[in-house]
Amino acid sequence: MDDAVPRGDLIIPIHNSKFIIQNSTAKRWQWRLIPSTCVPSPGQMAYDAELFKRFQAGHPPILRFFFFEKPTLTLGRLEARMQNLAALPYPYEIRPTGGRAVLHGEGDLCYSIVAATNDPLVGGELLESYRKISGLLAYALRGLDREVRLSEERHAGLEAGHCFSAPSFAELILHGKKVAGGAQAREGGVFLQQGVLLLSVAGGWKSLFPGEAEGSMAGLNDDKSLPPLSRIDVEWAVVSAFEEAGVVFEKHQAIC
Repeated sequence: MDDAVPRGDLIIPIHNSKFIIQNSTAKRWQWRLIPSTCVPSPGQMAYDAELFKRFQAGHPPILRFFFFEKPTLTLGRLEARMQNLAALPYPYEIRPTGGRAVLHGEGDLCYSIVAATNDPLVGGELLESYRKISGLLAYALRGLDREVRLSEERHAGLEAGHCFSAPSFAELILHGKKVAGGAQAREGGVFLQQGVLLLSVAGGWKSLFPGEAEGSMAGLNDDKSLPPLSRIDVEWAVVSAFEEAGVVFEKHQAIC
């Protein structure tokens, strides 16, 4: 990493600046952890939608990890309305959040966060909340020797292409290429953020989006000089980053 990270504060280098996420010695917050070993029966997107629907003020925020056991497309709820779903070449699920298409496979790890919009660690206005969460993810990945940064690009509206066609504000980039994507939905003082971290770029991206260059996206394992990361490596690095930021996970409540 570029700078030594003091034990009391989490500091994320963003380009030539530093971003202090949270004083880890100040407060502790109870969260619920749902690890990727939990496989919900109704489908990943339906499960997230149910967590979002049931969340109420006073509930502990939720951090969940998951993945798809076979290649699957997820589509943002608005994008799905413009697609001929019957013609899609892969099984699909519709995200309760927005954003563009993501082709999931063995080379990615997904996460979701459900919390109050005024949560002290990850809440705030939409872009502020998104940036806080990305900062925690960046801290975790930099601890795994991946030199990720937060993008400062802003893209308005729904563009053609897929989720990784170009980075948006506060999304993670690795050597100038997008390595993670995400989107938020908000309702009644509660938000759901869903995101995906790429360990590798699946070959299906190119066939699914022939007009889109794969050069805009990267995997965390692209640099063969570094030890490869597994999903579990990334999952527990993110868990540790949240814990350093003051989160105490109620692991005994990690049920599906």
